Amino acid sequence: MHKVEWTEDSLEDLKKIDKTIANRILNKIVWFSAHFKTITPEALSGDFAGMFKLRVGDWRVVYTTEGDIIVIQAIGHRKEIYK
Repeated sequence: MHKVEWTEDSLEDLKKIDKTIANRILNKIVWFSAHFKTITPEALSGDFAGMFKLRVGDWRVVYTTEGDIIVIQAIGHRKEIYK
């Protein structure tokens, strides 16, 4: 299982989300960290170059990697996260 770290901004994003959805996102991140080596990351481009996304329904988790560490950068609805 890969270690997951959170930025302060991503924790603030998570606090703003409905608890049911936040729990889905947290469960997906736990699953993702356990299966990280078998998953092909979805790279972002433009202003988000060097970052990757994890889809959780209509929600997106934007993250970076530092070795074996997954750093959660932001969480938001797909309509708003990339603005």
